[in-house]
Amino acid sequence: MAHIVCITGGLTGIFNASLALVEQLVVAGHEVTYASPADWRDAVEAQGIAYVQLEEWVMQPSEPPMSRALKLRQMRGRQRKAVSELGVKNFAQRMRSLSPDLLLIDIEMHPHIMAAVDAGFAVGLLCQFLSVWRRPHVPPIHTSIVPGKSWRGSRLGIELSWLQYRWRKWQEMQRERWRRVGCDRVSILRCYAKRIGYRYHLGWDQWLVPYPHNNLPILCLNARELDFPHAPHPTMRYVGPMVQPHRPQLQVSEQAQDEITHFLSCRSPNRLLIYCSCSTFVQGNVRFLQRVIAAVAAQPQWDLVLGLGGRLPVRSLGELPPNVYAFDWVPQMLLLQHAACAIYNGGINSLNECLYYGVPMLIYSLKRYDQDGNAARAIYHGLGIAGDIERDSAVQIGEYLQQLLSDDGYRRRVSVMSDCARAYERDSRAAKAVATLLQSSGSTQEEPQYVTA
Repeated sequence: MAHIVCITGGLTGIFNASLALVEQLVVAGHEVTYASPADWRDAVEAQGIAYVQLEEWVMQPSEPPMSRALKLRQMRGRQRKAVSELGVKNFAQRMRSLSPDLLLIDIEMHPHIMAAVDAGFAVGLLCQFLSVWRRPHVPPIHTSIVPGKSWRGSRLGIELSWLQYRWRKWQEMQRERWRRVGCDRVSILRCYAKRIGYRYHLGWDQWLVPYPHNNLPILCLNARELDFPHAPHPTMRYVGPMVQPHRPQLQVSEQAQDEITHFLSCRSPNRLLIYCSCSTFVQGNVRFLQRVIAAVAAQPQWDLVLGLGGRLPVRSLGELPPNVYAFDWVPQMLLLQHAACAIYNGGINSLNECLYYGVPMLIYSLKRYDQDGNAARAIYHGLGIAGDIERDSAVQIGEYLQQLLSDDGYRRRVSVMSDCARAYERDSRAAKAVATLLQSSGSTQEEPQYVTA
């Protein structure tokens, strides 16, 4: 069997998904080492996986205030310094010491991907997003557009949405280029690519602009059935949602774990549990959470457990009614096993975990990243309801919850999608996709950039 190194950055979502992937690869008989510039050592080693700490990487360095003229005069030196902070100076040497057969790298870790390809390693990319390629009938994933719904969902409307996105990204890049004078993100990546002779291009046919990696294979850590119907890009292979039911959640305090376990064991089976999670990436909206609390307080037969994601103090919510419980961190996988429905912000990993346990969703997108697109797909498949986080009153939230809890159609459709999602794990599709990458890399070592899934 092969030695595989799994590499992710510092985001919790893809880290959790990658741990589930690692578990599947270990079950398939592979030796796996985990590496990251973030400090994930305790969580990784708790699962018996070898861990390598990578040097810190800075994608966009901070600089002292200086005039544009001075920035221009010092541009070469500033660029050299920025490239040195990408965290890849010793990356290839570190990887060679591990003698891996394959590197699986977070799709957004562009410097590490470049360094790995330059060093001749076989590389596959890990993508936590649903379809990111520009394809017919698939809108950009940051939009709430649903194919076939209104003119925006027409083929012309979707094409215009892609053109609008490209125009906006181009404008953003020009502003950053002017403001940072050669040390914006794209310029730094270009400098590094030029230094190592990497064939760089912006990748305008992709949502993750810049995307300078041409035809490298991508493992999409989601179910294809959850996406909008389309013909995937040739490099994109859906290997199923990566959910690890028993993953350790080190942020959850022992006291919170004990309180929640006791609460779940003592509550009446006739009461309905609603689980509400806040983003671990963006601070929760206190006014919205207070409306959620008011909606549940009006229904004494419901219970609400709030997980605040470590970014909002419990005291900021004020006095809680007797059927509402709030914690800094909660064991999400445990709560989803008991939840009748879930309220969350539209992140793909929580969506997959809700599907894994067959839990219908009330989605309040924060309008960040892929949240609107994930919500649009959930609505398209009838898996939940999307609300408006700014406008919906406590009464409206209560009505949405009542609809989810009383309409068996939601739970039935979620159950069907859950069966589709779990089939990926039963069929070991992730391990099979990795086996295909290993076979391909053995015959294409001279040009690893063109290994395809």
